[in-house]
Amino acid sequence: MGVIRRQSAISAIFSYFGVVVGFVTSALIMPKILDTDQIGLIKLIVAVTGVFSGVFSFGVGQLLFRSFPKFESESGKRSKLYGVAIKIALVGTIISIPFFIFSVDDLFNLDSETSGISKGTFFLVLVFLTIVSRLFYNAIFSYYRMQNEIVIDAFIQNVFHKLGILILLVGLIFDFLNFSAFVYSYLGLYLFFPFIMVFYFFRKRNVSSEIHQIDLFGRKNKSRFSRSEKKEFLNLLLFGTLTTIGGSLFLYVDTLMVNYYLSESQVGIYGTMFLFGMIVIIPARSLKSISVSVLSKSFKDNDINEITQIYKKSSITLLVIGGFIFVGVWCNMYSVYGYLPESFQLGKYVVLFIGIGQLFDMVTGVNNEIIAVSPKYKMNTYFILLSIVVGISINLWLIPLYGISGAALATMSTILFINLLRLITVYKNFGIHPFSIDTLKIIFLITGLTFLMQVIPNVENYILNLFIKGSLITIIYIPIVYFSKVSEDINFMIEKVIRILLRRKSN
Repeated sequence: MGVIRRQSAISAIFSYFGVVVGFVTSALIMPKILDTDQIGLIKLIVAVTGVFSGVFSFGVGQLLFRSFPKFESESGKRSKLYGVAIKIALVGTIISIPFFIFSVDDLFNLDSETSGISKGTFFLVLVFLTIVSRLFYNAIFSYYRMQNEIVIDAFIQNVFHKLGILILLVGLIFDFLNFSAFVYSYLGLYLFFPFIMVFYFFRKRNVSSEIHQIDLFGRKNKSRFSRSEKKEFLNLLLFGTLTTIGGSLFLYVDTLMVNYYLSESQVGIYGTMFLFGMIVIIPARSLKSISVSVLSKSFKDNDINEITQIYKKSSITLLVIGGFIFVGVWCNMYSVYGYLPESFQLGKYVVLFIGIGQLFDMVTGVNNEIIAVSPKYKMNTYFILLSIVVGISINLWLIPLYGISGAALATMSTILFINLLRLITVYKNFGIHPFSIDTLKIIFLITGLTFLMQVIPNVENYILNLFIKGSLITIIYIPIVYFSKVSEDINFMIEKVIRILLRRKSN
């Protein structure tokens, strides 16, 4: 867990910085200065570019995850994998063009108007360039992540991007930008992603020298993949493509269906409140990302004990952190709605359902990653595709009945469904599970503290109420977690913080 802990700690700093800045932009500024349909358009941009960049990446991430460790002693072939990834991104770009042209009208409701912007040719060209940028970024980072480097991605996603959006919003507030210019600049931020990654990629001194020997077109690199290796690549890309299609739809199908059945304005409300529920999963992203390469090596070495240890530690650690965030967010919704415009109160249960779903995803640990790097990796493809069918079916049923709350309930149900399938698969094939008596202790703590905070009356001043309830949750939750010793990693982090505070006090 040493590599995971170190990389996760650095990434977590950037991630939480991104959460803070993202909250400022999404929860404090956007709802105050933008109409709900304008916010909805921004959410649609993220969804559409996310779906296209995921689908047309053609499973390059799966290819690298499974192929990279096999060439541990062959740096020439490892460096050629980078060229393979770039070529796949190029092919994906070309193939995506007709699909974008024929679907863009329905995706963005070009016949309807969004206040402050014309969804014309320039807008659509920028959207497509954003898709291309995200395609190449995904390809480059998929290779780079296998070098046990995730920090730069956390920096780009959570510092560069979030600060960029904040600066653009400030320009909008002071009338340096109108809404059209804001949207165009917002799209422009994505165009920098791959260039920042490449710059860092080649400037990094302590990364294996193989990344400085990359030859995109293979004219200098004499290493050649065998026919059997190429055949395996094609199989990996086939199933990886199905996986990324399912994964992309899994992430964004609710947004697209809310837009289709309701409106851009409802997307704006849903997307804003969705973020509050998604805060719960933030700590898991960096840990799960870096765990992939470690788990991959453990499977190669047939080290089930190491896999079991990572599985159990990730589960309890993420449950503790996610539970604390969940209680803090849900029990302070009174304060949230004290600040937000009244129209956003429609999304109250979006926060609850999404938060519960993400918490369940965290308590199941790295089950997705274990399956992804194991000989049973194809099961993930089947599970995701099945979950998409289930998710779309539930959305078709619940959105017309309950609006955006129905969409959130459908998303939660889909998350529960797919994680149950993964849990069963990991246990059936490897005889391991992530749970212990400590899991039950934390679940009881989360449930009990949530009910306690609901019983305590709210203070009329929403800022004071946030401070009081936030303080109570912290004072109760953290000591119980620490003295119950449910997680070595959590206790290590708490003790480290205490030592730092005591050292500063003594100075």
